[in-house]
Amino acid sequence: MKFRNILLLFFMALFLSNSALALSTDREQPINIEANTASIDNIKGVAIYEGDVIVTQGSIRLTAEKVTLNYSKKQEIEKLIAEGKIARFNQRLDNGEDITAQAKLMEYNALKSMLYLKRAAKLQKSKNGINSYSSTAPYITYDTKAGLIKANQGGRGGSRKHGRIKMTLKPQPKKK
Repeated sequence: MKFRNILLLFFMALFLSNSALALSTDREQPINIEANTASIDNIKGVAIYEGDVIVTQGSIRLTAEKVTLNYSKKQEIEKLIAEGKIARFNQRLDNGEDITAQAKLMEYNALKSMLYLKRAAKLQKSKNGINSYSSTAPYITYDTKAGLIKANQGGRGGSRKHGRIKMTLKPQPKKK
């Protein structure tokens, strides 16, 4: 069973790594945040936004019930935690594809360019509204720089009590 999981992850990495680089101009865009309430502590470098939170930066859009930002003294975001019934993430890639993700808890580590999806995690890749890849799992990590995705059960030792990983890979339409 371990060999099968390793083989599946290898094919996922091969399939996704060449074309899954985020829109190169996103990091140059301003970050906009909308929420019902905000609490900002500049000494600790923490900002908490609650109530229909919407975070946008270029093609990136994140929605959640609560978003906590940890930032440096230079006002640069280091970590973002989004939580709620379902938090959602969307991003356009340089090749025109879209990455969409959802989970009850998302954590984005800006220093490592890693998105962690926890509890009821789902990640999809599509182009022109047609899904080419979909994965659901209790825990998914997405390296936004390299375009690498890893899915697992989130428990120690591969315990099945946390749920199974489900993946759908759709073949590309035949060119005429």
